[in-house]
Amino acid sequence: MKLLTLVLLLSTFSSLTLTEVVNFKQSCPSFFSRNPGKKGDIIIPTIFPGHQYKTICQRWKNAYRFATVYDTVRRIPVYSAYTFLEQGNTIRREDWKIEPQLEDIEEYKEKKEMMDSPREAGNIINQAVDSDYTDSVYTRGHVFPRSYAANQDQADSTFTLTNIAPQTKNSNGAWKQRVEEPMRNEIKNICRLDQKHLAYIVTGVVPGKNWIKITRGENNYKKGINIPSHFWSAFCCTGKNDQKKLISKAYIAELENFNVRTPTIDNLNKRLKELYGQDFSVFPGLSV
Repeated sequence: MKLLTLVLLLSTFSSLTLTEVVNFKQSCPSFFSRNPGKKGDIIIPTIFPGHQYKTICQRWKNAYRFATVYDTVRRIPVYSAYTFLEQGNTIRREDWKIEPQLEDIEEYKEKKEMMDSPREAGNIINQAVDSDYTDSVYTRGHVFPRSYAANQDQADSTFTLTNIAPQTKNSNGAWKQRVEEPMRNEIKNICRLDQKHLAYIVTGVVPGKNWIKITRGENNYKKGINIPSHFWSAFCCTGKNDQKKLISKAYIAELENFNVRTPTIDNLNKRLKELYGQDFSVFPGLSV
């Protein structure tokens, strides 16, 4: 009888913790920089403790496209990690997707990659869906931008709601013009880019005090989707003219007034520690 009770308890616990917290180093290590001074150890940005933070190897068309740490309480990413080698000739196809493994739904249990955002989303709890933004003044702000994608499949994969955080139309455009485009040009100009030398990028958001209210079926969520106070991004790469030199740069913007700063990586870490209220490192252990 005791054995049966234990089995039932384990079964219940398993159903409540459906989402497997993947190990980035084992499942999708290629999106993270390596420390040349420590036999190429993979450098993983800080992952906050707590059940609400889920590590996702973003899979689309039978391949991993990038990695994300997702906050299921605020329904926004903490950050996405990805690489840059070359910019593909892609088109914008707004087919919005979700991550089925974040939900404890029977029909989703065998799905191993992102899927189309459902129109009827009453049973979706742990993430944003496309309809949440329909009547909102906020745009769907990419964390891993489509414009950095190497091919169309990767570009399409960026249209998952687990890679999206709310931005105003103005801040969305300003982030693209004042951060994404200049950073991409810098990477092309100063980084050695070939199959053995990629630019490693981490882009994230800082939670704010305001929320987008959402309705799912008969459920109303006063705290539906958190509206970030800041967006930030950082990259590191091997220098184009010096293979032994690591180059890095960071950006952070407050979305209310869109004041863009370009701190060192150390200063970005210090600022993020202040904003998050806990230790954070973009490239921990890496001397950049």
